[in-house]
Amino acid sequence: MKLTKRDFIMGLLIILSGCLLYFFTTKDAFLYKQPILRITHVKNGETKGTVDEFKNHDQQTNQIITGKILNGKNKDKSFKVRNTYTLSKGMDQKFYVGQQVFVNVYQKGGKKTISISHYKRDTYLLMLCWLILILLFIVMRSNGLRSIVSVILNFILFLIVVQLDVMWNITSFFWIYAISAIIFTALTLILVIGWNKQCLVTFAAIFFGTTTALLITVTAMWLTKDKGMHYEALDFATQAPKQLFLSASVIGLLGTVMDAATDIVSTLFELKRSQPKVHFKQLFNSGRQVGKKIMGPLINVLLLIFFAETFTLAVLYFRTGNSFGYTFEWTMSLGMVQAIISGIGITLVIPSASLLAAAALGGRNR
Repeated sequence: MKLTKRDFIMGLLIILSGCLLYFFTTKDAFLYKQPILRITHVKNGETKGTVDEFKNHDQQTNQIITGKILNGKNKDKSFKVRNTYTLSKGMDQKFYVGQQVFVNVYQKGGKKTISISHYKRDTYLLMLCWLILILLFIVMRSNGLRSIVSVILNFILFLIVVQLDVMWNITSFFWIYAISAIIFTALTLILVIGWNKQCLVTFAAIFFGTTTALLITVTAMWLTKDKGMHYEALDFATQAPKQLFLSASVIGLLGTVMDAATDIVSTLFELKRSQPKVHFKQLFNSGRQVGKKIMGPLINVLLLIFFAETFTLAVLYFRTGNSFGYTFEWTMSLGMVQAIISGIGITLVIPSASLLAAAALGGRNR
């Protein structure tokens, strides 16, 4: 494939934007209120073996770190600080020359000392975001740009919803997230697909699948009286834990149902465009076949995400002598329930999306 002058200029601009973003994020300490230390020298001490009360073996090393403050009233001042890290790096981190870390500055008498708070990661985060945006643009062009806009708007909307929840501090806050889920769906479909029949059919299928799966879940919880549901296991739950669980479940359920519904409806609309004479039954059966093909991979993706979220905590529980049943109950059970809820939503949306798309395209008498 021959590259045009426009392609060359576009590639050059992409590379230049990445370089500028990297350079800016390594020099943006002035944007932060908390002091940032750039490490200029590291002296590693002797490594010693350690064994805890549960017979877990590890290796521990002390570091003497020298660095210079990059911002704030202590800018350009040099400090030394001790750091201890383990080979497992479960609760600590090894630092290297050139890294930037957030620190806390303390005044002890006439001398100032510091302690390391956490590592500065904005460079990696923004470079990953840049890479995702560039790949979307290269692969999908205008559709990619619309997808980018929808992601950004949904992210902003989600932050607004969370802020409203915090500000209002109401008891029945689940409905805030339920309504926001509807807005997320409509906004995403309109931006990515456009305001047309396909958008309306997809929205109807998503709404039906999500609502029905949620109703089944709530009914099952009511009938079983939440037996075995340890909502107190939610991390940092400061509000009604059950409502937090249901709110998180709605967001996760919406994502999986939207994925399945969009695939099925898009496929059937494309089939109708390529074969205008195809009738209702053929469209419906084709939609079901598409659903059968994507259901397995989607459910496996849910399980993999669930495993990734609970893996580290589960290993910690196992390494501290807890049984499988206790570990599952307190680290995995809620995530597994959410995966099952999403699986129910996928199962329900396959026939509903196929039926709605076939009815809209094929007609019942054709």
